[in-house]
Amino acid sequence: MGSSEYDDNFELIELANKDMLDYFNKAFLNHLEDIQSVKTQIFEIDIKTDELEKTKDLYAFKSNSKKSVFSPIISDGSDTERGKIISDQLSSLADVRESLIMKLRSMEIRLGELKKHLSKLNDAADAIDAIKSAPAPEEEDDGFELLFEESKIPEDFIVHGKTVLMQSAYDKAVANALLDKKVKDSMDSVTHKLDALSYMITSDPARAKVTLHEINRSAKRVINAVDEVQTRLDYELDSTKSLKALLEEYLNEQKQAHPYMNFDTDLTCDESVSSLAPVYSIYTMKLIGIYLDNALKHANADSIEIKFMLTPTKIEVAINDDGDGMEPDAPSKAPWYSSLKKAEEIITLLGGELHLITDLDQGTKVSFSYYTNN
Repeated sequence: MGSSEYDDNFELIELANKDMLDYFNKAFLNHLEDIQSVKTQIFEIDIKTDELEKTKDLYAFKSNSKKSVFSPIISDGSDTERGKIISDQLSSLADVRESLIMKLRSMEIRLGELKKHLSKLNDAADAIDAIKSAPAPEEEDDGFELLFEESKIPEDFIVHGKTVLMQSAYDKAVANALLDKKVKDSMDSVTHKLDALSYMITSDPARAKVTLHEINRSAKRVINAVDEVQTRLDYELDSTKSLKALLEEYLNEQKQAHPYMNFDTDLTCDESVSSLAPVYSIYTMKLIGIYLDNALKHANADSIEIKFMLTPTKIEVAINDDGDGMEPDAPSKAPWYSSLKKAEEIITLLGGELHLITDLDQGTKVSFSYYTNN
């Protein structure tokens, strides 16, 4: 950006800030005058109320004073009527006063907001003045171009980055579809059934009981759908726990869910590793979940062997099953949004290595590793 263009843009910012400052200054003063006008009206109502109260007391004294039965003065009821008129006037004034008080409070809140805007704009004006006194940047000093020239991003890394972004968008779309179809639709069904239930309770108790059971089943489906979305989003993963503790909890859950599967686990963690960056805990668990889920659902295996090793600098994982292996070209032919492709991209971005050996008769062996840079 040239010096002339810089000056023009700066002048435009300065002018815009000045116009906004003038606008809010004027609005603030006008609002202040309006508040004072409302306060004056309240003051006048208070004076009028005081005068009417005194007049009312006078009529009340006349109408309520005891008179002798021999007094020649006969009341015609006019004093009582005037007292009632004054009471009505006082009630009307009280209503008007209350309305003005509410209006005043609202106006004072608005005045406070205007004051905040003015404060920010005044601070901006001070900052503009400070920048004006500093030298303008020179034309050849283009930091963004220099930074870009010095930071050459590898083309293959850009490809992996785009794939990961696409996978993230896909996951969000799936989660949104689950919420829309399984949660919202079920809730709509529950709402309609509740509307019908209110009529059936008295007109058809038997049908109302059936509808109540249907509502209960729909509610359970909603809960299951929410659980599915949370699982996809790794909502239940607590990265504050140690990676070994997370893995032990996860494997215990899998053993309970698959009682007929023989799990052979070997978890080795160096005791000197006191902490681990959450990114490694989160994505190590995600990778193990992907490969173990594939083995449990598709391999028809009888046993699964899981080896895990954590050292001060590296994470190594191996998952082997004795089930049906995949076709040799199956991993490369998997769609970009599949769990296998997702696992490959995660390992690549973590700077790791992946080895996958599969045989139709001898099952699948998966191993991956990466440095933790702790």
